[in-house]
Amino acid sequence: MYLTRTLFILLLLNVFFLGKAQDTINHNIFTYEVINGDTIPILKLKEFTYKDPDFAKQWRRTVFFTRRVYPYAKIIDSIVTAHENEVAKLKKEKKSKRKIRKYNKKLKKHLSKEYGLEIRNMSVTRGQYLAKLTHKNTDKTIFQLIKKYKNGTNAFFWQMVMKVYGGANLKATYNPEGEDWMLALVIKEIEQGRIKVIPRSTQKRMLESQKATKKKKKKK
Repeated sequence: MYLTRTLFILLLLNVFFLGKAQDTINHNIFTYEVINGDTIPILKLKEFTYKDPDFAKQWRRTVFFTRRVYPYAKIIDSIVTAHENEVAKLKKEKKSKRKIRKYNKKLKKHLSKEYGLEIRNMSVTRGQYLAKLTHKNTDKTIFQLIKKYKNGTNAFFWQMVMKVYGGANLKATYNPEGEDWMLALVIKEIEQGRIKVIPRSTQKRMLESQKATKKKKKKK
């Protein structure tokens, strides 16, 4: 009776697996376990990985851009923090408005000189990722930051420029529970050290090299 039942179970297993995974059945291992007097065959299946081509493509894209803009998002965060602290300190001094204007003018000149090349060569897609990471780090959109540190007209102007030239949105927000769930996963991998970002110094050297190459070609 036990033998007949065992053969019946084996037959069912073979019908099922030979019909759906005949190419792997020979590589699996049968073990047996006795339960209440019945010998039960247990089939141990090999682990396998299913790859969704659309998911893989989107993942590679997200990793590619996040690795490149992540350092700049951190820089923006540090600049905003330092600016807030300095302005708060200047507000306590005499002639604070004049001093703040002077400080902002000096900061603008420094940022333009230090990051001008990188900003001018940033693609619309990178800008979009940077906008989301900036919102994540500062809780403010790039539009809000421009409006706060410049004026509403200036922010509105840059919003329109970015929309015309490629569709980037300076009002972009970071939504890890919604459309940015994959970006959130990549950020987590970066923060846990499993994905390495590309340092700003490396990216700047590449841009400077490209600029030098273009100059040489123009001279020829």
